[in-house]
Amino acid sequence: MSVSARFSHGGKLVLLVLSGLLTACGGGGGSSAPNTTTVNGSVVAAPVSGASLVVTDRSGNTLAGPVTTTADGHYSIDIANSDLSSEMIFQATGGSYADEASMAATSAGMLAAYVPAGSLTAGMAVHLTPASTMLREMVMTHAMTYASAQTAFAAAFGYDADPFIASADATNPAMGATQAQLLAGLRAAAFSQLTQDLGLTAGEQFDLLNGLAQDVAHGDFNGEDMSGPIVVGAITLPADIQNHYTQALVNFHGSVNDQTGLTNSQIGSLILAKMALTNTYQIEYMPGMMDAMQGKTMFMLRITRRDTGMPVTGLTVSLMPMMHMDAHMHSTPQDGCAETGTAGTYACTLYYLMASSMMNNISMGYWEVMVMAGMGESATFYPSVMMAMGDTARATLKGQADMIDGMMMPEQRSYFLFKDGLSGNTGNHTFDMFIAANESMLSYPAVSVNTVLNNGDTTYELTVTSMTVEVSTNQTDWIMASDNGNGHWSATGINGLTDGSAGTLYVRVMVNGEQKTTDGMAPMGDGSNDYAMFTVTP
Repeated sequence: MSVSARFSHGGKLVLLVLSGLLTACGGGGGSSAPNTTTVNGSVVAAPVSGASLVVTDRSGNTLAGPVTTTADGHYSIDIANSDLSSEMIFQATGGSYADEASMAATSAGMLAAYVPAGSLTAGMAVHLTPASTMLREMVMTHAMTYASAQTAFAAAFGYDADPFIASADATNPAMGATQAQLLAGLRAAAFSQLTQDLGLTAGEQFDLLNGLAQDVAHGDFNGEDMSGPIVVGAITLPADIQNHYTQALVNFHGSVNDQTGLTNSQIGSLILAKMALTNTYQIEYMPGMMDAMQGKTMFMLRITRRDTGMPVTGLTVSLMPMMHMDAHMHSTPQDGCAETGTAGTYACTLYYLMASSMMNNISMGYWEVMVMAGMGESATFYPSVMMAMGDTARATLKGQADMIDGMMMPEQRSYFLFKDGLSGNTGNHTFDMFIAANESMLSYPAVSVNTVLNNGDTTYELTVTSMTVEVSTNQTDWIMASDNGNGHWSATGINGLTDGSAGTLYVRVMVNGEQKTTDGMAPMGDGSNDYAMFTVTP
């Protein structure tokens, strides 16, 4: 495995160097013994002071050490050059650290890292973290290969566990720490937060790490192994432990103890745990044929009672979606949830305004979807929303005198037009649309005739007394769309599209006699700002 190592100076992190120098007998007065290489690294739950670290082979035979970590968690150890190409276990026990979630002085348990044969080369260092400790446990205790352990870990926690990247102290990072180091520190702190959220003591984090490794090593990350539920301390791991982990990372990032300064976009998309427990219900998020994507996204929720496992019918299920960006949060339009013909299963539709990341993989933040079921019970999921591919997923038109209260000053109201479906055959297609308008960053109601926007706002309230939606393939012949209610519109009998070929649909919207345009200016009449455009492939 080839991983670039990037490290900072001073504070909690030091420049970590694998010297790669062989010192001849009696020559030069070098700090390393003859035929050895000095490896520097760190031991981090938060930085662990006074831990005893040894390097062993797979059978437990000591290859180097023990050495003791410094006050800021660092160590330096001499390893025989003949051992560098072998499997090695770096293991630290004892010492103390300030737990990130509670800030309590805590005695450390075991932290470790498994180094595959031949992977430690010049310019690399080994860092012992919660993630590397779980990888070591999965390989050594649960007989997984290192590659399969890495794959299972990434599927469970949403990132690659890399023992060759230093973790900054999330509560007090060193000046100059890189984004990768800060993110590694935040992820390490998430396990401290998870320990606290589960009701364990800070020192029980190390038992929890072993329990999590046991869980992940035996398939689904669901609080069980082949023999049943896993017990850590006085608690049994919940079946939605993956959801708890994701929430713990969000909780720590939102706490005053997080001093990494990482923004929501730098954290990026979170792992989607597809099951969550409330006091009464088990709620499962079941993606549709496609994963979440900009534009129309359909998914199912399966809701059962925790005590009986029986499906729950007749619930009112609602959604609260929220995009967490760097400077602000915003919601997105939705069609809500409705019970299906299958007991306990509810079909839900969201219309995502934006993806979690752009085509160049630049993160925009992360999406959170809160599901509210019954009286005051809720569960939260974190879907990664992909960019729309192929046909146009949504278009935007703006009001002219139709205004809302903006972030800094009044702004023109936006109307969001989503492709809801395309059916029919050449010469006779039907284009379905879902249209929503923004009242604020947190409210995007569906728009049909008789919709009241910004209800109760004396300045910006707008009652939709008349609304027309027209569709054309040539900007000359227009088909009036029918209002199906709740923001759903359908234009039927469309001529000009050919099955199997991409074509263009133009959509014109008028509300209370005002034509909406692409730029909020008066319509030019030449097609430059008069219509929304959809590329569609029937």
